[in-house]
Amino acid sequence: MSIRSYTRILCSIFVAFALIAGNAYAKKDEKEAPLYPNATRKDPKNDLSSSGTQKDLSKALDLLNDNKADEAAPLLQKIIDDPKAGKYAHALATQGQGQIAYDKQDNAGAVKAWRAAYDMDALPNNQQFTLLLNIANLQQQEEKYQDSLSTLDEYFKATNGGKAEAYALQGNDYYRMDKYQQAIDAITKAQSLTDKPNDNWNQILMASYAGLDQYDKAGEILEKQLAKNPGDAKVVEQAVKVYVNGHRYDKAEALIDKNKGSLNNDTLYTLYRAIGAGYSQEKDGDTKAIEAFAKASPLAKTGEVDYYRGSLLLQNDRAKEATGVLQQAITKGGLKETGKAYLMLGDAYNQIDDVAHAREAWTKAKGYPESQKSADQRLNLGGHVKMTTQQQKKKN
Repeated sequence: MSIRSYTRILCSIFVAFALIAGNAYAKKDEKEAPLYPNATRKDPKNDLSSSGTQKDLSKALDLLNDNKADEAAPLLQKIIDDPKAGKYAHALATQGQGQIAYDKQDNAGAVKAWRAAYDMDALPNNQQFTLLLNIANLQQQEEKYQDSLSTLDEYFKATNGGKAEAYALQGNDYYRMDKYQQAIDAITKAQSLTDKPNDNWNQILMASYAGLDQYDKAGEILEKQLAKNPGDAKVVEQAVKVYVNGHRYDKAEALIDKNKGSLNNDTLYTLYRAIGAGYSQEKDGDTKAIEAFAKASPLAKTGEVDYYRGSLLLQNDRAKEATGVLQQAITKGGLKETGKAYLMLGDAYNQIDDVAHAREAWTKAKGYPESQKSADQRLNLGGHVKMTTQQQKKKN
């Protein structure tokens, strides 16, 4: 017989940890496998001798299993108030009260009850030490990260090692406190203690590497996840963002190209645009930025990405290409500064000696507040306006 497993999940930024429930009560003929084989503490003797107490306890636990906390509560309190019930019964009943508090989302009440049950030092090791783990978990949920770490230190000392989940919890505490290297060490330890590490632990590991600006390592973790689950769009998107944040636009672009089939058009557009914007800020990155924007262009619902691409083409003495791209940007519409697009279109035509089309574009640019003055200056110069690439950049 056991108190039911806890089902409410404690969520953090990147991972969710579930409370770990041990058996609350085992019959005399039942023997649980030890969860903490390295603990030096011996299971205390079960001093439950009263048949009446045993009956009340069994009934209370059954009620808890059936989600009838209101009926279980008075029975648990009766056991706690009975000085003859014994330490084991008192501890078990107090643990049950903690569960009731937890189920009512009274985390402070749950922590208080579970700590009291632990301090009675009467439960078998499996339950005794799992109480500490659950307390640390709730402390983390309440953003009491140092308290959670202190409870975990107590847990590790008592168990002479502890479970993988405990190190994962510790890693999450360290991550929340911006102690990224400690978080990495703890998660790595957790993964080493099980042949089936939780994939969610990688989220903390990845985020911690990113916190240390070790974006390649963060990306490698995500790519390993992707190797296990090819085509996982969320992982692809996350890995691309990690690489973009680390200015590894080459890796980000290669990852997108490889996984195009698993991404929808809106996501593809957003990622290619982000890569183009990143490249455009790098020294000598304009050519690659233009290529990335070109990949985003057919996926775009507005002309913004063509506006950026046309601007870069113009700045890199590729005016003939710029005319077509800027005209496409204007035709698609949705531009924040249409006047500037017409202004650049005129400049592009001007660079290829097409004065008539240049003046036509500048005249249209006059109709927009953001470009009226610059358009007037160009038109007032008369025929052909000679501008170097550097002058073009200054005027825009």
